[in-house]
Amino acid sequence: MRQPTLRYRCPAVDGPPPIGCILMGDGPRVRRGYRVLSAKAGKSGIAGLGVTTWKLHVEPMAKVRALAEVEAGAPWWNIVWDRRERGIK
Repeated sequence: MRQPTLRYRCPAVDGPPPIGCILMGDGPRVRRGYRVLSAKAGKSGIAGLGVTTWKLHVEPMAKVRALAEVEAGAPWWNIVWDRRERGIK
């Protein structure tokens, strides 16, 4: 089975999200968290602005499980979805 992928855009100086990191939104409407399994630099980015796009293979998880892992000490990054690109591919 193929792992779901996300495209994640962030400042180039931040580098890719670390393997095992939990990506999760912030707020009451959040329903899922995603564990990063691998990260690869994408072809698109905005080099002039110092922004890189990462292609991430992720493990989807329920919000409750993701919060439990964050509270147990797993590293996590807050994400904001790009409204132009919906969902996981």
